[in-house]
Amino acid sequence: MPEQNTAHSPNFLKKLFGSAPQNVAESHKELRFTRARQAAQFFLLSAFFLILAIGSAVALFASWGPDDPDYYRTLPYCLIPILPALLLLRLAHHCIRHAYLILTPMGVEVFPFFKPQQNLQVFFWAEIHEATITPNTLTLHTDAEHTSGAVITLKPLTPQQISLLQHAIEARTTNN
Repeated sequence: MPEQNTAHSPNFLKKLFGSAPQNVAESHKELRFTRARQAAQFFLLSAFFLILAIGSAVALFASWGPDDPDYYRTLPYCLIPILPALLLLRLAHHCIRHAYLILTPMGVEVFPFFKPQQNLQVFFWAEIHEATITPNTLTLHTDAEHTSGAVITLKPLTPQQISLLQHAIEARTTNN
């Protein structure tokens, strides 16, 4: 029985990059906001580690050369930064692909960074009394006294996304 190379199998790639986006029944009725600002930071960190790995390998080659016996012994140490570069690239891909906030006709869905399927929070429009948006936070008040609700950080969103979110929430809460 031939052995299958697990490094290039479809299941390995599916686990590494995630499955394809699932179709939504009425996607034209929802607004999705991703963690675009965080993704940009992870992409930059990934590029930094990749440049660090390549630069240290080139510097090692320039100083010792392939004829030196210590060159091949120390070359793997120069390539160690590739591992964090790949992990940060995977993290950036996750931030771009998955939603952070979704505004639907039912309400506001908030997906946390870790285990979003299990820890999803939904705030229905009927239970939101008032929504306040500052440049850093979205506050959803569920009573008139402002004693209960949720404070959601907007740091993962870009300024353009924040202005779109503010316009959408104001339009929806004024119709309530």
